[in-house]
Amino acid sequence: MKMNVIHSRDDGFNASWGKGLREIAGATPFYSLVVRKYEREIFSDRLESDDSFVVLADSGEVAAIVPLYCFRDETGILEYRYAETYLRAPLISGSPYTKKYEKTQRFVFDHIEKLAKKNGVRAHKAMIEGVELLEGRHYYNYLTVFGYSDEPAVCQLIKSSMDVKDLWSDVRKSYKSLINRAAKNFDYETVSSSNYDFGKCEDYRKLHFKAAGRQTRSLESFHLMYNMVKNNHAFILLVREKSGVPAASHFFYYSGAYCFYASSAVNPDLPSDSGAGHLALWQGVITAREMGCRFIDMGQLWINPDSSEKEKNIALFKKGFGGLTVAVFRGTKHFDVN
Repeated sequence: MKMNVIHSRDDGFNASWGKGLREIAGATPFYSLVVRKYEREIFSDRLESDDSFVVLADSGEVAAIVPLYCFRDETGILEYRYAETYLRAPLISGSPYTKKYEKTQRFVFDHIEKLAKKNGVRAHKAMIEGVELLEGRHYYNYLTVFGYSDEPAVCQLIKSSMDVKDLWSDVRKSYKSLINRAAKNFDYETVSSSNYDFGKCEDYRKLHFKAAGRQTRSLESFHLMYNMVKNNHAFILLVREKSGVPAASHFFYYSGAYCFYASSAVNPDLPSDSGAGHLALWQGVITAREMGCRFIDMGQLWINPDSSEKEKNIALFKKGFGGLTVAVFRGTKHFDVN
């Protein structure tokens, strides 16, 4: 089977990538074209190159889509990674462990190495989405087969397809009382493609600014987020005080069966036990379920001995909404570059 490669700067790349998203299992929001566009904006001041590529079979079938961003580390060395962390691993078409699949997989990792040597890139940091384990596509860290080190982590996945009463029973007891109280004290709504409102999206940005004490991203990046909402790729969960003052705002990506809890902001003037953030996240879970998402990825949990108190508290918060703590297979491969 002959294979052809379309790189990110080639004509037809977006069309081929989009075709792959529709046909290959496991295409979470982080593989989507809209999130890629957003990432190129937020990384614009430090992204050295986007070497992502699509592999096509002779038949025209999309055999693989491969995210490949290049950054410099603190010493100036080029690496394929996702800012300071790991890129999503290549998505391969077909059933794992078949000859066709394994041939494509070998071609993909060989091509990554060729690009690395051509462009002077010293390493590739990759991660396999946790949902791959739950969906039964990958039960072990196959990256090690291709010379990557084994650097596991964990994430929290909520099976949002469950009945609402089962989802609620999985929530930490102390959070239930916070959510119930907040539901009486605050109003909440979901902003999505069906009721898109630029002003309400702006409420998210303004609250994000207030919570951080500064603008953390470009205005264009927020506008790209709004476009995701408008075009059915994301939603915002807004919680307001009865007076109308924004209290909490949570942003979720979604794509097909998968949703990702991307970011949030809570009014710092509120007491820590207001429950506004808890209410926003719980209603986000319900919204994702109503949109047909099977899983919500709450993100990786930083629960190792070296984690900061802030990281541990974030992990504790995420685990409070139930779900499964799932292995995330990760690895780094170092290349011999002249």
